[in-house]
Amino acid sequence: MKIVINILKFIVMLVLVLCVLFFGLKNIAFSTILNKDYVLNKLEETNFYSGTFELVKSGFENYIAQSGLEEEALNNICTEEKVKNDIGIIINNIYNGTNEDIDTTEIANNLNANIDKLNVRTPQNQKALDKFVDQICTEYKDTILNTKYENTIHNALNKVIQIMEKLQTIILIVTIIGIICIILLNVKNIYKLVGNIGTILFSSSLVILIAIKLLNVNVNISAIKLFNNTFSNSIVTVLQDIINKINNFGLILLIISIILIILNAVIYILKFKETNNKTKSENISE
Repeated sequence: MKIVINILKFIVMLVLVLCVLFFGLKNIAFSTILNKDYVLNKLEETNFYSGTFELVKSGFENYIAQSGLEEEALNNICTEEKVKNDIGIIINNIYNGTNEDIDTTEIANNLNANIDKLNVRTPQNQKALDKFVDQICTEYKDTILNTKYENTIHNALNKVIQIMEKLQTIILIVTIIGIICIILLNVKNIYKLVGNIGTILFSSSLVILIAIKLLNVNVNISAIKLFNNTFSNSIVTVLQDIINKINNFGLILLIISIILIILNAVIYILKFKETNNKTKSENISE
């Protein structure tokens, strides 16, 4: 019977370990990558807007040599504020599903105005100049990572959130049942409950800390390169922050588990002494 109880206890504790991991990782996900405000703060923190603005200007300059126009044609056709606002539109499209288009009319108008100031427009080069303006506008959208997949990403994020919320309800019920089972399995020695909870948290912390260690050993996060250096820098910062949060969560669980295990040991020692003293008193009485 004792073997059966121990097996049941092991299964229940294993299930509770998985529940702890789910709730911890779910909360971190919802407070970071699934949180629009978090992403916007990280973009600001990593100077993503100013870096992208510099990339935009550099991209424009690559086309000016091909056009045969003077560099003055590109003067003030775009501002960092516009870049920031348009990136905000992209983020809203992804997180809020607004599906708003990036408007390049201002850039096109400013560029055409500069071309007119240079007094180089003729009926013969009109089509070439129009094509150049279109190329600049397309280059701008590409540089700020405006894609046709924003709505697809939004739908995917929504599905992930919906699945996690449904899982949360199920796992919350499982957790409550698991806690009740642990209490019932320790009903004869209720003080062991503290130790069991400590063991659950300790196991959860080990899973997290070992996983983070393996990740750091096998994956060089700082070397990740996507699209351009500005975007890569922001992605690396976000990933490292998330990994740090998960690692900190593991460390907190570890500290709490050690406290509970020590508390359980103290309770056990005190109970053992109490039992011994009681036995001695009974022997003396006899």
